[in-house]
Amino acid sequence: ARDLFYGLWVPDLFMQRVKADAEWTLFCPNQAFDAETGKGLIDVWGEEFERLYTQMEAAGKGFKTVKAQQLWFRILESQMETGTPYMLYKDHANRKSNQQNLGTIHSSNLCTEIIEYTSPDEVAVCNLASIALNSFASSEGKEYDFEGLYRVTKVATKNLNKVIDRNYY
Repeated sequence: ARDLFYGLWVPDLFMQRVKADAEWTLFCPNQAFDAETGKGLIDVWGEEFERLYTQMEAAGKGFKTVKAQQLWFRILESQMETGTPYMLYKDHANRKSNQQNLGTIHSSNLCTEIIEYTSPDEVAVCNLASIALNSFASSEGKEYDFEGLYRVTKVATKNLNKVIDRNYY
């Protein structure tokens, strides 16, 4: 679907299987969980993800198995043609998160520049603004209006702060 903007949350295990030209098992999220702990693949990362993933593979809980490299090349082909899916690497994001004490990071915003913890009881919000920097350059490109940039940045910051202050998280 070329008009949808997907993001992929890629675990290290997938990339290891791509490198090894191994298979990758696809799971239904409603069935991809450990009945004993109640944790699903979305809830874990790193070694815990690998353990749960391989345990579910061995138990035959997958609904389809594909060649990891074939899937990877299809992802790359889509990126070259459409610029999507956006990619973020689950284990790296969690390993480097300053919110590890809260739990597993499940996702990011679509463009992947903001990564915050979420849970059924905790909503993360990303408040962004854009400033067209080229609008402060003279038409000849020899001068730049730093004062104008300062004024616009100050207004944008005040507006974002008001949005944050008036919301309930």
